[in-house]
Amino acid sequence: MGKFFRGFVDTVKHVVKPFYPVKWYGPRKFEKKRTILVGNHISGWDPVVFTVWARTPVSFMYKAEFDKSWFLRNVFTALDFVPVHRGEVDIAATKKTLKLLKEEKIVGLFPEGTRNPDVETMLPLKTGAALFAIKTKTPIRPYYIWEKAKVFRKNYYYVGDEFTLEQFYDKPITKELLNEATVIIAEKMMEVRNNLLKILDEKGIKRRKRTKKELAKLQEFYSKQGQQKE
Repeated sequence: MGKFFRGFVDTVKHVVKPFYPVKWYGPRKFEKKRTILVGNHISGWDPVVFTVWARTPVSFMYKAEFDKSWFLRNVFTALDFVPVHRGEVDIAATKKTLKLLKEEKIVGLFPEGTRNPDVETMLPLKTGAALFAIKTKTPIRPYYIWEKAKVFRKNYYYVGDEFTLEQFYDKPITKELLNEATVIIAEKMMEVRNNLLKILDEKGIKRRKRTKKELAKLQEFYSKQGQQKE
């Protein structure tokens, strides 16, 4: 069954690609060794479009709620994706992620922890990516997605260079250490973000206007956080 769905995905990738055009900056083919990809998360389609355009398999984390669909569950299993139960300590997801890294696989994480409705900002990062990287001594590669995925609307992806958190290796893993390491991850993610924004600004490419529905969701999002969008 797994081989069937893997073959199905490989075939569908070529069909889906024209529907989600992407201008990709940086490498699309990665060395097949354990790596943690970290990027912003603005759409449920983020891991799908990344998988379609990347030339090397990446095992992304995804909401475990999608497993309610027999079809999606089998597709994600074939892709070595990791189901995560949000809002709780998911031991199974942690074990599978560690197993994939031990097997020299590439794992895709969204350190923001949830989809961000504000495409112009990044949310504060969770410390999970730092924990996995330090515990397994795995290099990290940051990337940035310009816009929410929309059918037939060109998007822009920027993939940066690898870096490591080797200064934290072999040290006791504490909350303070993880917070310090996460600051570095955030800085690297902001670097690739700023690199892409600079390229697009030089090309005169502007963000599209938000729809009324998107603006309402954005306002609701900030209201729940007790914040106000500037």
